[in-house]
Amino acid sequence: MESSTRLQILRAAERLFATQGIDATSLRQVSSEARQRNTAAAKYHFENKELLIRAIFEYRLSVIDARRKKLLKSAESGDRLGDPRELVEILVRPLAEQATGSGSHYVRFLDRVFEYVGHDVTALPGMGGLEEAVAVGRLVTARLPGLTRPRLRPRIRWAGQLIISALADLEGSQETASPDELDAESYVAALIDAVTGMLTAAETGGPAGEQ
Repeated sequence: MESSTRLQILRAAERLFATQGIDATSLRQVSSEARQRNTAAAKYHFENKELLIRAIFEYRLSVIDARRKKLLKSAESGDRLGDPRELVEILVRPLAEQATGSGSHYVRFLDRVFEYVGHDVTALPGMGGLEEAVAVGRLVTARLPGLTRPRLRPRIRWAGQLIISALADLEGSQETASPDELDAESYVAALIDAVTGMLTAAETGGPAGEQ
């Protein structure tokens, strides 16, 4: 269980990373945001930025991964693992639920980390998070129509980019849009449809003139 001080620092870091970006946020700023008298408190508790990022992942993903495992188990028991849309929903839904939670900054933090690693979704597990999401992603790609590898790899990259950026936008809109203006469920359903369509669309021919 996180101590009160560590938890304050974690939440402050998540907010600052989400709103300012990773590079633009210093550990001293995090300590100040967490209302610590000692400006070296974040450094004392987490040593450096990378370990602080890992700690945020650990803090948030315990709930998100548990939800994803529950959805995966339900799909398995209902013999629905052969449906790509079902698997995409398992990938998207837990993160969407986090994005629509009161006062959440996690998905925008994730978007900033994604930017920090050069928009390479495969690099995120190396930062200490999303192993469960990557495992579900492998289930999705294993059940896609017979795409050639050169066509499959960019689709996977674009799908990861779309999921993270779209849900980061949804999370941010929670702070500005009124309930009448925001239909989060329709937004999430449209995102699931879009990602499923991107991943399952049949290959067309090559460049013009190629036989």
